Amino acid sequence: MQKYPNYQDIVLVGGGHAHAIVLQMWAMNPLPGARLTLVSPQVQTAYSGMLPGLVAGHYALDDTHIDLARLCRAASARFVQACAHQIDPVSRKVSLLGRPPLEYDLLSLDVGATPARELPGSELAMPIKPIGHFFRFWQKLQEQVQKTHAPLKLGVVGGGAGGCELVMAMAHALGEQVLCGQVEIHLIHAGDKIPQDYPALARKLTMRELDRLGVHLHRHWPVAEITELGVRNDRGELLELDRVLLSTNACAPPWLADSRLALDEKGFVLVDCKLRAQGRQEVFASGDVASFSAQPLPKAGVYAVRQGPILFHNLRATLTGQPLKVYRPQKRFLSLLSCGGKRAIAVRNSIAAAGDLLWRWKDHIDRSFMRRFSDLSVAAEEMSEAQPREVLTQRAGISLSGMRCNGCGAKVGSEVLRRALEKLPVQQSDYLLRGVGDDAAVLDLPATQLLVQSSDQLRAPVADPWLFGRIAAQHALSDLFAMHARPVSAQALVTLPTAAAEITQRDLQQLLAGAIFELNRHNCALSGGHTAEGAEMQLGFTVNGLAERDQLLEKSGARAGDCLILSKPLGVGTILAAEGMGEAQGRWLQKALDCMLQSNAGAAEIFAQNSANALTDVTGFGLLGHLLEMLSADGLSASLIAERLPLIPGAAFCIERGWLSSLQPQNASAYAFVENPQEWQSLPHWALLTDPQTCGGLLAAIPEGSAETCVDALLQSGCVQASIIGAISHSSRAQSRVRLYRDGDWRQLTARDNEAEQSQV
Repeated sequence: MQKYPNYQDIVLVGGGHAHAIVLQMWAMNPLPGARLTLVSPQVQTAYSGMLPGLVAGHYALDDTHIDLARLCRAASARFVQACAHQIDPVSRKVSLLGRPPLEYDLLSLDVGATPARELPGSELAMPIKPIGHFFRFWQKLQEQVQKTHAPLKLGVVGGGAGGCELVMAMAHALGEQVLCGQVEIHLIHAGDKIPQDYPALARKLTMRELDRLGVHLHRHWPVAEITELGVRNDRGELLELDRVLLSTNACAPPWLADSRLALDEKGFVLVDCKLRAQGRQEVFASGDVASFSAQPLPKAGVYAVRQGPILFHNLRATLTGQPLKVYRPQKRFLSLLSCGGKRAIAVRNSIAAAGDLLWRWKDHIDRSFMRRFSDLSVAAEEMSEAQPREVLTQRAGISLSGMRCNGCGAKVGSEVLRRALEKLPVQQSDYLLRGVGDDAAVLDLPATQLLVQSSDQLRAPVADPWLFGRIAAQHALSDLFAMHARPVSAQALVTLPTAAAEITQRDLQQLLAGAIFELNRHNCALSGGHTAEGAEMQLGFTVNGLAERDQLLEKSGARAGDCLILSKPLGVGTILAAEGMGEAQGRWLQKALDCMLQSNAGAAEIFAQNSANALTDVTGFGLLGHLLEMLSADGLSASLIAERLPLIPGAAFCIERGWLSSLQPQNASAYAFVENPQEWQSLPHWALLTDPQTCGGLLAAIPEGSAETCVDALLQSGCVQASIIGAISHSSRAQSRVRLYRDGDWRQLTARDNEAEQSQV
């Protein structure tokens, strides 16, 4: 729940080292009234200093990556997973791929650099950055070497520190294959000095380590072309290689060329000594994307790390009218190069040394740096000082003197509403005669079809309003799909946190744009609604759908012998609960969001085509609660098989640690209807039976003869975890019961249930 109204928007584009430090410092000392938003295409960002250790096998992927989603939660910042592709500094907007632009009051860029594609044939090579793509390539390459035992020649182009560390890490990881000659690793460099720009003693030690690891070194070998046979130099000589990797100088993201920002000759953003873009007081840049015209710096992570605290101060100081700090690049610093195994070379000025103790020192430094982010608490500190907030409201031209009232006074203002609505996507409907802008919606519905209505409302499970709008729309529409109804219109009930009018307008536009994105996919028109201010963001919909009288599906109607098919995995509730406590990994949250945003429309149609006798969506009451609703007819029971129950990655981990949704204790009353609870109580599946789902899947009762065909169709449609999880059977009991099995063939469930029934009799 939001503690202070928001008055200014700071948007951070890119999850680089400097922005990670800004978020970490913001978590420890937030600025009341300023809202922080991070935009990044990935939920994790790599710490470049640990990449060689990752390739060498010393670290797991999570050890070397900062979880941006968790970091944003700790900083009470919004996380928007998207790719920026354009900046308009005049209207102060950042355009994002596939979604509406974000407006800002202050903007900061830390998007790094992109792989240079200057060499002819560079599309045939694998660049080291982005690290995520490279590491997936490296994992597949290692598997190929282990399985095939075929000869392989690898070449790394670029003899800087990064290229040297990479080849040594690769040689260590493939040690046996390199020593026996199955794999050859080549380092190719245009110059004479390796690593480039390092003192003589450091180069001598590096050469010794490269030789010890069996790396083939090619100096004075400027690559002119990359071919399918290998690399060719400017003298026409060919070095035959099976794979080529690029560790050369990277270039600026090409979309910056149209940003109207001052750029250097390589396309990087020119900044002053306070990290501000030249000529733009409201735009900052740091890390590799920043270019200092007075004193150009190498593209190295050590500079971005030192820029983080300066950027943190200057962003706050800009909003509060305080003096900005000057960034002074360090002229001398310690450099530690990984040498494949647990050895490192330490370099400072002209002094260098190598050894195992230096790697331990480097490992300690790197792990300590990563703990700055992983050890952050998600509980925001209490803020007693009101002065910064008052400064923000004055600079934004906002008065705090008036009390916010309830009733109609709590509505969002008409001008804010008008500006938000005029930016929304165009909608078309065959049935809507009058909609948004009138006092009420008017629909012209076919007399031969049934009108199906449903209402749903959610508190925001994510901080991104566009994403929340999509989730809320899907959640509401799912009730129509569960009855095999076709959506035609929706009315929204929106609650927005108290904020400056400009912030409210931005949030409302993003929220409704996200909802319309999903509604339009199903030819469903947003026909109106109501907006209000409140303590937290909420969004609800009343949705209308049409259904043929003879094709309507309901919860009841299941028959003995039917198979139970679930279209989506379970675990949304526990993952969101863990995320709220700062315990969920970003990739788990990403999988949960992907699951929530998958429409149930296609699955509903497949179930209808396969003669479903009963259909319901699995939402707040959990799988067990909704299954019991399906079994409401006398004389029916159900059996479930644990190994057949699909789970979202991370759900079992979260539930085993007791990270439960707040609705779970109420759902637990359904356990009373389980006949043999001891069968599952040691499994995570037991608690996940009552895990409440947002935008959960559909649960269908399908005749046994159609079950496998139905699942095949679901899998082909994109429901990649759809599964037959159990079956319906007769019961001699007055109340419906659920019987649990750990494993087994679903085809034999009826026989097993009959045996269990007889033994109890």
